[in-house]
Amino acid sequence: MRYVDGAVMFLSLWLLASMVLDALTPPELNFYMIGPIIAPAVIVTGFLYWLRIPSRDFVLASAAIWMVCEMTMEMITPKPLSPLLAVAAVAPLLVAGILLHIQHWRQSSGRSRPANSASMTDLPGSSNAMPGRRPF
Repeated sequence: MRYVDGAVMFLSLWLLASMVLDALTPPELNFYMIGPIIAPAVIVTGFLYWLRIPSRDFVLASAAIWMVCEMTMEMITPKPLSPLLAVAAVAPLLVAGILLHIQHWRQSSGRSRPANSASMTDLPGSSNAMPGRRPF
């Protein structure tokens, strides 16, 4: 049943996105031109959802696919699209990149520790050299 639910969900999202983009774009770019452009993106996103890839990878793949769809719409439209649509296409990638950078920064700051001073004094040339080692 999960497969049918996922297919219906992504079909509904495709239809909704097509209608919203039809309302936001110039009249020259209609539903019949937008639908086939975003259909492969919805199919790929649905397939990635079905594979249950990690959410971080899913978000990045979806954002990249959305940007490709926007570039394709820009190529086929007779009139230039609004700059706001270009910002809306790039925004998911920027937000995902910022969130990944913050997450990586938080994880790496917890791992870094100052050097232990006891390990620095156990070097072969120091006064408390390790007993099992011969000096040079």
